[in-house]
Amino acid sequence: MDEPVRNKPICDEPVHTVFIVGDSLFAEAIAQLLGHTRAVQVVGAAATLDDALALLPLQMPDLVLVLTGSGEAHLDLCPLLAAYPDLPILRADLNAVDLRIISSRRVGTRTADLMAAIQSLPTRR
Repeated sequence: MDEPVRNKPICDEPVHTVFIVGDSLFAEAIAQLLGHTRAVQVVGAAATLDDALALLPLQMPDLVLVLTGSGEAHLDLCPLLAAYPDLPILRADLNAVDLRIISSRRVGTRTADLMAAIQSLPTRR
């Protein structure tokens, strides 16, 4: 993937830094789109998750955007979640009708920690 367009943030708007992972025309198009917005700054990109794991310590973005095109294999996000449990991942697929926000958090091993984690989750209806 080509180097993303680096946009210049405006001081009075909150700016979210984004690192893009993907090797498709879809990923390139989203990088270009985000490169022209003022509320998002693309700070880096990688074609693969392995490449991203090597580059993320240098960037420390607010969000990782994982973009897959049509027909791409399922990506295992576990290494990324394990390495950066507090870093949200937004997953988008060219053929999907929605985006997925994936996050991880560490929980203690005591019974009380488990119960608190369960109770903090929203109920499904």
